[in-house]
Amino acid sequence: MKRLRSKYTTILIVLSLVLSTGLQAVWLSQLFSAQQKQLKDDIEHFVSTTAQAQMYRSVTSFEKPKNLPRVKQLFLSPQWAQLRQAFDNMKALGISYNFQINSDDDSTSVSMNFSLKDKPAIERNRGPATTNTGLTAAQLSTVDSLSLVAMKKEVAAGLQQMGITSPIYYNLYNYSMTGLRGGDVPKGLAPAYASKKYLYGIQEHYRYQLILPAINNVIWYRMRYYVASCLLMLLLTCAAFYFIIRLLRNVRLYADAKADFTRNMTHEFKTPIATVSLALESIQKYNLAEQPETMQNYLDISRHELQRLDLMVEKALNIGNEKDAEIPFNTELYDVQTGLQQVITSMQLQLLNSGSEIVFKPSAEPCFVFGDPVHLTNIFYNLVENAIKYSGTGLVLDISCACDDKTVTISFKDNGPGIDKIYHKNIFDKFYRIPADGNTHDIKGTGLGLYYVKQMVERHGGTIKVKSEPGNGTCFIITLPAAS
Repeated sequence: MKRLRSKYTTILIVLSLVLSTGLQAVWLSQLFSAQQKQLKDDIEHFVSTTAQAQMYRSVTSFEKPKNLPRVKQLFLSPQWAQLRQAFDNMKALGISYNFQINSDDDSTSVSMNFSLKDKPAIERNRGPATTNTGLTAAQLSTVDSLSLVAMKKEVAAGLQQMGITSPIYYNLYNYSMTGLRGGDVPKGLAPAYASKKYLYGIQEHYRYQLILPAINNVIWYRMRYYVASCLLMLLLTCAAFYFIIRLLRNVRLYADAKADFTRNMTHEFKTPIATVSLALESIQKYNLAEQPETMQNYLDISRHELQRLDLMVEKALNIGNEKDAEIPFNTELYDVQTGLQQVITSMQLQLLNSGSEIVFKPSAEPCFVFGDPVHLTNIFYNLVENAIKYSGTGLVLDISCACDDKTVTISFKDNGPGIDKIYHKNIFDKFYRIPADGNTHDIKGTGLGLYYVKQMVERHGGTIKVKSEPGNGTCFIITLPAAS
């Protein structure tokens, strides 16, 4: 059932990410299309406006126009652009058209005429208007050429301001738009944008069309903040799901570890109970009442084991309490070497039963710290018991103590199987146990011993570290502040 729920959770998360990514992609695609249309409209409006401006300049190049403000008002107005567009579109209906511009001393007139004939007029490649400008044909041709140069220059400058850096090409069509008359578009080019065809001067014989090979880079640049926000949203979504999955996995592992703790706690309780039972049995069996010193030794062992059992029960009751600082803590001057000797003495029965040996190397100088005697003693119990438990028969445990003015250093070095380096970082975690044979444990335990040791060492202001390699035994080194 757990695997099934985990499987469905994974599928749901993947589907959510795919759906979120898909929705973001659709939104960006629609936004791209809208931005593309807007950019094309902006370019079209700019080309149209530029063509209008060129028409006005061509009119003001006449010798006779005197009423320039009114001329400007006409040829630069949007109404003129609409009128000219409608006038040009009449050709699609088969209607011939003509308009004239005449200038004299006091006025400039524009005449627009339509002609409906029974037969279509023969197409002639000529200009759109007859004029009375006061300019010769050569002068008009020069004005036409200069208008085209100015048109291309202004279009290039305007497009650059829009952020368009791609090459700029153009086509020239005759006035009636029936044939291509010039331009610089490379052969075979598939344009990304082609404008409408605009007259750029009253006297021009040609229409100008802007050709752009690429505009998408400008669109993506305009959308950069939207794209960044989409990517950020997807990144945050992925990060949120990642941390949720990681949290759920840690919760599941924590729950499994607590279940494993419950299964193994009974076994852990049996060890001190068995030691006390063995001590009491020995007192009765060998009639140690007549040997007060030996009996007292066994009674001391029993007392220490019962204290350890009490601490294990306390840890079990506080297993859901993360605030370890609430564990009772009574500080006093503590002789580390005396505490170690006491632990070694109380473990004699277990050492005999397991065929183990402890070699204690005390310091020549007394080593004192300020700490809780109960917790410090239990730190030593845990490390000795772990060595016996995991090293098997034939254990030789070297315990040494050294001190100086600032620190007291205690080391526990065994000749056991050792611990792989990949586990060094995790062995002090709550409920963590080094796996053997995959995910099974061939030695019963709670996974709380080393966690408790590390917490208590740190509460005493000290540190603990491990040095171990597979096949070379394990060494735990505790450093505590010396009493001053």
